[in-house]
Amino acid sequence: MLFGSLFVFTMVALMGLSMVGDAWKSRPIGAVFPRLHAAAALFGSALVIGAALDGDTRLYNNIGMAVVVILLGVYMGFRAHKGKPIPKAILIAHAGLAVACYLLLGYYALNK
Repeated sequence: MLFGSLFVFTMVALMGLSMVGDAWKSRPIGAVFPRLHAAAALFGSALVIGAALDGDTRLYNNIGMAVVVILLGVYMGFRAHKGKPIPKAILIAHAGLAVACYLLLGYYALNK
């Protein structure tokens, strides 16, 4: 399950990188792409939660970080939906914490 979630989050990261370039330059982002990014992230999170429920307690750190990443993402989504610019500090916090979460997940997946 961990490798599946790592694969899903790799796709999420690639989608995020393409969106961050547009958001950083204050360009509009299409409506479908962020929703796909969010749906894939939720699916990957469900896989991580499933692995944690199967007894891998190391993943609790990832789940905690993911909650913050998701909340920041929802905040950015609401701002973008209202036509307001996304604060760059929020964007950096979302991306930075997501990268840390991804790296930790990769470490756990590769070191069972």
